[in-house]
Amino acid sequence: MRRNNCLYMLVGLAVSFSTLALPAFAQFNPVVAQQNRSSTQSKTVVARIWHGKTLTTKAAEYYNYLNEAGIKKIQAIPGNLGVQVLRRTDGKITEFTVISYWESRDAIRAFAGNDIEKVRFLPKDHEYLIEPETKVKHFDVLLDDRK
Repeated sequence: MRRNNCLYMLVGLAVSFSTLALPAFAQFNPVVAQQNRSSTQSKTVVARIWHGKTLTTKAAEYYNYLNEAGIKKIQAIPGNLGVQVLRRTDGKITEFTVISYWESRDAIRAFAGNDIEKVRFLPKDHEYLIEPETKVKHFDVLLDDRK
């Protein structure tokens, strides 16, 4: 009798665990998460990522310029969903990464032209940037779980 009780308890625990664990694993599957969204959230969001480097001694000045001449303009463009600016300093070099979010690649084309991979330099970038990159990258956002 005792052996049967232990067996039933083990089976019950296994069923309970598997029932609880399945929803937790579903959270990490972007495809499942997209299927559960409402129709207003199921649109593809495109992240446009640009990267540039400057001397650390010019980093604060460049950030101010970047914000005024670039970021504020990007935010005002129809189809823009927001912008992030990341900064990383490593000794004498400071890197900036700008991630802008867009409703579609067509929204990006409206300001960047047909070649959306081509960098659109700001007028004074040549005064600040070291080894300017000529391409930007675009990614489809599968999951955005910022809090």
